[in-house]
Amino acid sequence: MTPLLEKEYKYYLCHLDKFCEEHLHHFVLIKKDKVVGFYDTYAAALKSGVDGFGNVPFFIKEVEREEAVHSF
Repeated sequence: MTPLLEKEYKYYLCHLDKFCEEHLHHFVLIKKDKVVGFYDTYAAALKSGVDGFGNVPFFIKEVEREEAVHSF
């Protein structure tokens, strides 16, 4: 995790249980310590972030109970 988004990631983890109850498998957009919204697709969350904040770092993550592990 990049240090730029560490605060947002910690916020995500702190609120994960609630997010899972209400928004499982949606994409959350977080900027600083505020949830901007939940979206059906990554593309929709990305568009909202770019439209709202421009070309700056913001946090998008699919709400999941467990982290997906990818092996290559």
